Amino acid sequence: MKKIRRLQVLVYIAFGLFFIQNGAVDALRGFKEGLSDGTGLKSSGFTQGSPLHPVIDGSFITHQADGELRIGDDYIMRDINITSEVRVNADKLVTPWIIRVATIVLILSIVIIMGKMAYTINRVIQHIAEGNMFQLVCIKQIKNIGMLLLSYSLVDFGYQLIMYYEQRLLIHSPLKVINTSSFDFVALIIAILVFIIAEAFKQGAKLKEEQALTI
Repeated sequence: MKKIRRLQVLVYIAFGLFFIQNGAVDALRGFKEGLSDGTGLKSSGFTQGSPLHPVIDGSFITHQADGELRIGDDYIMRDINITSEVRVNADKLVTPWIIRVATIVLILSIVIIMGKMAYTINRVIQHIAEGNMFQLVCIKQIKNIGMLLLSYSLVDFGYQLIMYYEQRLLIHSPLKVINTSSFDFVALIIAILVFIIAEAFKQGAKLKEEQALTI
Protein backbone atom coordinates (compact mmCIF):
# COMPACT_ATOMS: atom_id res chain seq x y z
CA MET A 1 0.00 0.00 0.00
CA LYS A 2 2.91 2.34 0.71
CA LYS A 3 4.16 1.86 -2.83
CA ILE A 4 0.72 2.76 -4.18
CA ARG A 5 0.61 5.91 -2.05
CA ARG A 6 4.05 6.91 -3.25
CA LEU A 7 3.00 6.38 -6.85
CA GLN A 8 -0.11 8.51 -6.33
CA VAL A 9 1.93 11.29 -4.74
CA LEU A 10 4.36 11.06 -7.66
CA VAL A 11 1.46 11.59 -10.08
CA TYR A 12 0.50 14.86 -8.39
CA ILE A 13 4.14 15.97 -8.27
CA ALA A 14 4.56 15.20 -11.97
CA PHE A 15 1.47 17.20 -12.94
CA GLY A 16 2.55 20.05 -10.67
CA LEU A 17 5.98 20.21 -12.27
CA PHE A 18 4.36 20.03 -15.71
CA PHE A 19 2.23 23.07 -14.89
CA ILE A 20 5.22 24.96 -13.49
CA GLN A 21 7.21 24.22 -16.63
CA ASN A 22 4.49 25.26 -19.07
CA GLY A 23 2.43 27.94 -17.35
CA ALA A 24 3.44 29.02 -13.89
CA VAL A 25 6.47 31.06 -14.97
CA ASP A 26 4.44 33.05 -17.51
CA ALA A 27 1.62 33.49 -15.00
CA LEU A 28 4.04 34.85 -12.37
CA ARG A 29 5.60 37.22 -14.88
CA GLY A 30 2.17 38.44 -15.91
CA PHE A 31 1.28 39.04 -12.26
CA LYS A 32 4.44 41.08 -11.72
CA GLU A 33 3.82 43.06 -14.91
CA GLY A 34 0.27 43.77 -13.76
CA LEU A 35 1.55 45.25 -10.52
CA SER A 36 3.84 47.61 -12.42
CA ASP A 37 1.29 48.72 -15.06
CA GLY A 38 1.34 52.42 -15.71
CA THR A 39 4.89 52.89 -14.44
CA GLY A 40 8.01 53.28 -16.53
CA LEU A 41 11.08 55.28 -17.32
CA LYS A 42 9.14 57.88 -19.26
CA SER A 43 5.84 59.61 -18.72
CA SER A 44 4.63 58.38 -22.12
CA GLY A 45 4.07 54.96 -20.56
CA PHE A 46 6.07 52.82 -22.99
CA THR A 47 6.53 50.12 -20.34
CA GLN A 48 2.82 49.46 -20.04
CA GLY A 49 1.65 45.89 -19.92
CA SER A 50 3.38 42.56 -20.35
CA PRO A 51 6.25 42.32 -22.85
CA LEU A 52 5.45 41.13 -26.36
CA HIS A 53 7.79 39.13 -28.56
CA PRO A 54 7.52 40.32 -32.18
CA VAL A 55 10.21 40.34 -34.86
CA ILE A 56 11.33 43.02 -37.31
CA ASP A 57 10.56 42.12 -40.91
CA GLY A 58 13.72 41.56 -42.93
CA SER A 59 12.45 43.77 -45.73
CA PHE A 60 12.60 46.74 -43.35
CA ILE A 61 16.35 46.13 -42.97
CA THR A 62 17.26 45.27 -46.55
CA HIS A 63 14.62 47.38 -48.32
CA GLN A 64 13.83 44.35 -50.46
CA ALA A 65 10.54 42.52 -50.65
CA ASP A 66 11.95 39.15 -49.58
CA GLY A 67 14.32 40.51 -46.95
CA GLU A 68 17.39 39.11 -48.76
CA LEU A 69 20.78 40.53 -47.80
CA ARG A 70 24.02 39.70 -49.65
CA ILE A 71 27.21 39.44 -47.59
CA GLY A 72 30.20 39.51 -49.88
CA ASP A 73 30.11 37.20 -52.89
CA ASP A 74 29.58 33.94 -51.03
CA TYR A 75 26.67 34.39 -48.66
CA ILE A 76 23.06 35.49 -48.82
CA MET A 77 20.97 36.09 -45.72
CA ARG A 78 17.24 35.52 -46.16
CA ASP A 79 14.24 35.73 -43.83
CA ILE A 80 16.08 38.11 -41.53
CA ASN A 81 14.38 38.50 -38.16
CA ILE A 82 15.43 40.47 -35.10
CA THR A 83 13.80 39.09 -31.98
CA SER A 84 13.13 41.62 -29.25
CA GLU A 85 11.06 42.23 -26.14
CA VAL A 86 8.66 45.04 -26.97
CA ARG A 87 6.30 46.95 -24.71
CA VAL A 88 3.30 48.72 -26.12
CA ASN A 89 2.45 52.35 -25.44
CA ALA A 90 -0.32 52.54 -22.86
CA ASP A 91 -2.48 54.52 -25.28
CA LYS A 92 -2.29 51.68 -27.82
CA LEU A 93 -3.59 48.95 -25.53
CA VAL A 94 -6.88 48.09 -27.21
CA THR A 95 -7.14 44.36 -26.55
CA PRO A 96 -10.85 43.46 -26.80
CA TRP A 97 -12.43 42.29 -23.55
CA ILE A 98 -13.56 39.07 -25.22
CA ILE A 99 -9.92 38.02 -25.70
CA ARG A 100 -9.11 38.71 -22.06
CA VAL A 101 -12.14 36.71 -20.92
CA ALA A 102 -11.28 33.87 -23.29
CA THR A 103 -7.69 33.82 -21.98
CA ILE A 104 -8.82 33.52 -18.37
CA VAL A 105 -11.36 30.82 -19.23
CA LEU A 106 -8.79 28.79 -21.17
CA ILE A 107 -6.17 29.04 -18.41
CA LEU A 108 -8.69 27.93 -15.78
CA SER A 109 -9.82 25.11 -18.09
CA ILE A 110 -6.24 23.86 -18.44
CA VAL A 111 -5.76 23.89 -14.65
CA ILE A 112 -9.06 22.05 -14.08
CA ILE A 113 -8.31 19.46 -16.78
CA MET A 114 -4.86 18.76 -15.33
CA GLY A 115 -6.30 18.45 -11.81
CA LYS A 116 -9.02 16.05 -12.96
CA MET A 117 -6.49 14.04 -14.94
CA ALA A 118 -4.18 13.60 -11.94
CA TYR A 119 -7.13 12.66 -9.71
CA THR A 120 -8.52 10.14 -12.22
CA ILE A 121 -5.12 8.52 -12.74
CA ASN A 122 -4.80 8.05 -8.99
CA ARG A 123 -8.28 6.49 -8.86
CA VAL A 124 -7.25 4.00 -11.56
CA ILE A 125 -4.09 3.19 -9.62
CA GLN A 126 -6.22 2.55 -6.54
CA HIS A 127 -8.55 0.22 -8.46
CA ILE A 128 -5.59 -1.73 -9.84
CA ALA A 129 -4.09 -2.06 -6.35
CA GLU A 130 -7.41 -3.40 -5.07
CA GLY A 131 -7.69 -5.88 -7.94
CA ASN A 132 -10.69 -4.11 -9.48
CA MET A 133 -9.05 -3.16 -12.77
CA PHE A 134 -11.69 -5.09 -14.74
CA GLN A 135 -14.61 -3.38 -13.05
CA LEU A 136 -16.79 -1.09 -15.17
CA VAL A 137 -15.99 1.95 -13.01
CA CYS A 138 -12.24 1.50 -13.58
CA ILE A 139 -12.66 1.07 -17.33
CA LYS A 140 -14.81 4.20 -17.44
CA GLN A 141 -12.17 6.19 -15.58
CA ILE A 142 -9.47 5.04 -18.00
CA LYS A 143 -11.61 6.29 -20.89
CA ASN A 144 -12.07 9.57 -19.02
CA ILE A 145 -8.29 9.98 -18.92
CA GLY A 146 -8.24 9.70 -22.73
CA MET A 147 -11.01 12.27 -23.06
CA LEU A 148 -9.18 14.63 -20.68
CA LEU A 149 -6.02 14.30 -22.78
CA LEU A 150 -7.98 15.19 -25.91
CA SER A 151 -9.58 18.14 -24.12
CA TYR A 152 -6.19 19.37 -22.94
CA SER A 153 -4.70 19.29 -26.44
CA LEU A 154 -7.65 21.26 -27.84
CA VAL A 155 -7.75 23.83 -25.03
CA ASP A 156 -3.98 24.31 -25.15
CA PHE A 157 -4.10 24.89 -28.92
CA GLY A 158 -6.94 27.39 -28.44
CA TYR A 159 -4.91 29.23 -25.81
CA GLN A 160 -1.92 29.50 -28.16
CA LEU A 161 -4.13 30.91 -30.93
CA ILE A 162 -5.69 33.47 -28.57
CA MET A 163 -2.21 34.64 -27.53
CA TYR A 164 -1.19 34.94 -31.19
CA TYR A 165 -4.24 37.00 -32.20
CA GLU A 166 -3.89 39.23 -29.14
CA GLN A 167 -0.33 40.12 -30.11
CA ARG A 168 -1.38 40.69 -33.72
CA LEU A 169 -3.81 43.34 -32.49
CA LEU A 170 -1.05 45.16 -30.62
CA ILE A 171 1.75 44.87 -33.19
CA HIS A 172 1.97 46.70 -36.51
CA SER A 173 4.60 47.34 -39.20
CA PRO A 174 7.63 47.23 -39.25
CA LEU A 175 7.14 44.66 -36.49
CA LYS A 176 5.29 41.42 -37.02
CA VAL A 177 4.29 38.42 -34.96
CA ILE A 178 5.18 34.87 -35.94
CA ASN A 179 2.49 32.29 -35.36
CA THR A 180 4.23 29.60 -33.30
CA SER A 181 1.05 27.89 -32.12
CA SER A 182 1.02 24.14 -32.66
CA PHE A 183 -1.33 21.29 -31.83
CA ASP A 184 -0.06 18.88 -29.17
CA PHE A 185 -0.01 15.64 -31.15
CA VAL A 186 1.88 13.90 -28.34
CA ALA A 187 -1.18 14.26 -26.10
CA LEU A 188 -3.36 13.00 -28.96
CA ILE A 189 -1.21 9.89 -29.45
CA ILE A 190 -1.20 9.18 -25.71
CA ALA A 191 -5.00 9.58 -25.67
CA ILE A 192 -5.30 6.97 -28.43
CA LEU A 193 -3.09 4.58 -26.46
CA VAL A 194 -5.24 5.16 -23.37
CA PHE A 195 -8.39 4.29 -25.34
CA ILE A 196 -6.67 1.10 -26.55
CA ILE A 197 -5.82 0.19 -22.94
CA ALA A 198 -9.42 0.86 -21.90
CA GLU A 199 -10.67 -1.45 -24.65
CA ALA A 200 -8.20 -4.14 -23.57
CA PHE A 201 -9.48 -3.87 -19.99
CA LYS A 202 -13.04 -4.09 -21.31
CA GLN A 203 -12.25 -7.29 -23.18
CA GLY A 204 -10.54 -8.62 -20.07
CA ALA A 205 -13.69 -7.90 -18.06
CA LYS A 206 -15.77 -9.88 -20.58
CA LEU A 207 -13.39 -12.85 -20.41
CA LYS A 208 -13.45 -12.77 -16.63
CA GLU A 209 -17.25 -12.74 -16.66
CA GLU A 210 -17.41 -15.66 -19.11
CA GLN A 211 -15.00 -17.69 -16.98
CA ALA A 212 -17.12 -17.01 -13.89
CA LEU A 213 -20.21 -18.29 -15.72
CA THR A 214 -18.51 -21.51 -16.87
CA ILE A 215 -17.44 -22.46 -13.36
